[in-house]
Amino acid sequence: MAAAPAVVLKAPAHHAGTGGEIHFPAVFHGLQPPRQIIHSQLPSCLTLLLPDLETSPLQPGDPAGLPPSPGRRLLWPHVVQLLVPGGAERAQAWVGQEVHLRWESDGEALVWRDGQPVQGLSKTGEKTSYILTDRLGEHDPQSLTLYVEMACSGLCGDGQGSMIQPPDRHKKFAVSRAQLAVFQREVHELLVDLETLMDMAKFLGEDSQRGFQALYAANQMVNVCRPSEPDTWAEARSLAKAVFHQRNGDSQHTIHAMGHCHIDSAWLWPYEETIGKCARSWATVIRLMEKNPEFTFTCSQAQQLAWVKSAYPGLYSQIQEHVQRGQFVLVGGTWVEMDGNLPSGEAMVRQFLQGQAFFQQEFGRMCSEFWLPDTFGYSAQLPQIMSGCGIHRFLTQKLSWSLVNSFPHHTFFWEGLDGSRVLAHFPPGDSYGMEGRVEEVLKTLKNNKDKGRVNHSAFLFGFGDGGGGPTQTMLDRLERIKDTDGLPRVQLSNPEHLFAELERDSGQLCTWVGELFLELHNGTYTTQAQLKKRNRESEQILHDVEVLSCLALARDNSFQYPSAELQRLWRLLLLNQFHDVVPGSCIQRVVEDALEFYAGGRWGGLRDRKPILSPVQWASRDIPPSSQRAETRRGNARGWGPAGWTGDSGCLDSVDLEILETHRDPPPLRPHPLQPRGSQNADRPEAGG
Repeated sequence: MAAAPAVVLKAPAHHAGTGGEIHFPAVFHGLQPPRQIIHSQLPSCLTLLLPDLETSPLQPGDPAGLPPSPGRRLLWPHVVQLLVPGGAERAQAWVGQEVHLRWESDGEALVWRDGQPVQGLSKTGEKTSYILTDRLGEHDPQSLTLYVEMACSGLCGDGQGSMIQPPDRHKKFAVSRAQLAVFQREVHELLVDLETLMDMAKFLGEDSQRGFQALYAANQMVNVCRPSEPDTWAEARSLAKAVFHQRNGDSQHTIHAMGHCHIDSAWLWPYEETIGKCARSWATVIRLMEKNPEFTFTCSQAQQLAWVKSAYPGLYSQIQEHVQRGQFVLVGGTWVEMDGNLPSGEAMVRQFLQGQAFFQQEFGRMCSEFWLPDTFGYSAQLPQIMSGCGIHRFLTQKLSWSLVNSFPHHTFFWEGLDGSRVLAHFPPGDSYGMEGRVEEVLKTLKNNKDKGRVNHSAFLFGFGDGGGGPTQTMLDRLERIKDTDGLPRVQLSNPEHLFAELERDSGQLCTWVGELFLELHNGTYTTQAQLKKRNRESEQILHDVEVLSCLALARDNSFQYPSAELQRLWRLLLLNQFHDVVPGSCIQRVVEDALEFYAGGRWGGLRDRKPILSPVQWASRDIPPSSQRAETRRGNARGWGPAGWTGDSGCLDSVDLEILETHRDPPPLRPHPLQPRGSQNADRPEAGG
């Protein structure tokens, strides 16, 4: 059996008695290649109701990876047959040990075991091994077959070079490592201890008492530890524990650490690939919850949960179970994390309506906080919309990206144009993808612009954007510094606990009135104009279909209101209002998908209006007296304006009914100047009212 190389660490030469360099034992040893790997190709997710796959053998490192294929999601299932070494060698080195599958590939991967997805694998996301067993038994099976579903896409897509680029047609997705190995948990813990002490020394500084104590303890660990003598490992760890167990005082700032995995519903990859990203990330999260009962994870975007329900029903059932346990925490209340400025007010309301309805129906609860960490600014109407939807808490970190002016608060009341107020919190670490490091918790404390008013902050940890989420190492780091003198107090928490503490201390908070403007990415409001045009057309069509349907139902109670189809179209529109889609900050493939969806939604909406025609094509005497209408006729149809004000000046000259019959694009609306505030010559609402 091959042995993994030892870990080499550099100790401060002027402190280390060993001369500045020390070899630590390897985390993995007893490396064993798999008995066999065979692979195939599928156009959709692996269901494990596996057909007879056409397979071929593969050796790690073979340049046999598949190039990306436009128009469909390619998966590369690998059947991995593992064989534990037998005989005396097995009894000596493997029985009683923690055994892992080590896997590194260019594409993201998902391990399936016993017919269920169990963990994601990604080099970029620091997930390159899967625990086969915590402790191998004497009579456990010597062989095991796993399925590894590998996508032809990396954590950040498959573009050429930098970010928003076309796919690299020559890119291969090969497997570079596939091994069975013994994982030495004690060595892992030892290395996390040493890393944490070295970070305390570096970021607290030798001038501080605690910083120097951490440096001194790290130096002692280097001097004590011998790679070939496991008895010395425990002694070295005891030196670290002596530092970590010195506790904080009552006045120390409290950081609420919450697992997080920001997954863009589309960005450098299409919608279809996001389904796999969700499965890989959330399967890993479920495994972490099983090993760490105190661990909580926040998850937004009802659309992504709906995708997983359809494609990975077994995983979805596990998510439902952990929601009930309080570990998998639903946040946001919206269908997707939408753009904060481009959608209409009605569309923003529908985001909450559809999102909250899904959460209530599927999980028996609704969200109490709006969660939008990564959009390009926030409209002044959002506090009013949130309040109307029963949400009075808001979290983002995006304003930390502003180029010139630093936003003056991290915890404050945000007031909308109508006076509605919500409690807003920006994680002071200015990130939704922390890794549980000393540097990050110190930054969270130092950056907090309201620490004189409140004593609590959010800390979101886990790889994000392309998914990945938290790792066990992140949790191990946080465990060491949860109550260590010299550092902020850290507790694994959830949004409810955080906001409850902030509300208790909210008496001295400041209030920000109006828009939250981001001084960055302003081109997102002008680029990809077709996306923006089709978005607005779709909003108008859905509005008109609903108005006409209501009138038809009022006229004829036998009319079948198209509830299911309208919900489908609204959800499609809301999906395309994701904060990297309608702004145009995405790859070409996503733009093409969105335009195709808009076309489908648009014509679907027009088709919905056809059966509405006959009930609403009444003679003028049949129109209810309260209806405002224009007398202009075209053909046999009478039209009236669906605008939100009264008067013939708001009429669309039958243009919507003409669309119904001809499927032509409508002509531009006639401009009508708004009157100044207070004018008695206008019967429409005042501008901004």
